[in-house]
Amino acid sequence: MRPMKPLIPDPDIAAGHALRRYVVARAAGRTASEYSRGDIVDGCPVWVASSHVEAAGQCDGIRFKRVRRPGRPWCKYLGLDVSIASDSALQAFFEVTEEDPHAWNALAIEVSRDRMKALRSWRSRGREVLSRIRAARTEAGMPTLPELAIKYGERGKGMR
Repeated sequence: MRPMKPLIPDPDIAAGHALRRYVVARAAGRTASEYSRGDIVDGCPVWVASSHVEAAGQCDGIRFKRVRRPGRPWCKYLGLDVSIASDSALQAFFEVTEEDPHAWNALAIEVSRDRMKALRSWRSRGREVLSRIRAARTEAGMPTLPELAIKYGERGKGMR
């Protein structure tokens, strides 16, 4: 008898796929499209990415829809999928490696070879960066993260 597949998919597998798409898009300089238009490709109706300029001139009979919704989170490179943008360890790693303009091409090659290995190693490096920042803040007498959460937890204060 064959073993049963798990009912709940592994979130790391989905994160690995999203990571590959994110890094390849950043390496190529592609951003997610906020609009899409209806088109027929090989006789089948599909939604094709379009720009705000195309969507503004809607008088030509082409159907447009807005992919980005007001009030919903949005990733500049993945669109509605904010799994990479919300991962603080990965974002810390990307902030450190972003100084080199050719770093994204090397990261794209690495993540294309083995996305799960890249995900694990980049998350661990990002956690290391975050722990060093936290240690430096406490040594310098700066407020720690819970103190900042209390300070900016009041209405009308904090990041906008």
